[in-house]
Amino acid sequence: MPGQKLYKVTLTEEERQQLRKMLASGSAAARKLNHARVLLYADQDVVGLRRPAQQIADTLGVSLRTVARVRQRLVEEGFSAALEPRPRPRGAYK
Repeated sequence: MPGQKLYKVTLTEEERQQLRKMLASGSAAARKLNHARVLLYADQDVVGLRRPAQQIADTLGVSLRTVARVRQRLVEEGFSAALEPRPRPRGAYK
């Protein structure tokens, strides 16, 4: 996204292993698994997996804003905060 600050994702080997284990088990919430995939694809230390934001969004079927938000939360709030999706606002009950 033009004019948007790009947050550099650099995971430790332990964090990468934790994400891979979570994805292999598949027992977490779908949004959490998508955030894990975004982090793995955006990791700057793994040359073979690293992808640009647009390609990550297209591959995972998420918006560019989601990719940017997950990167930003990792850098600003830490690893566990980036994995946990924020609650969605509930619609009005009828």
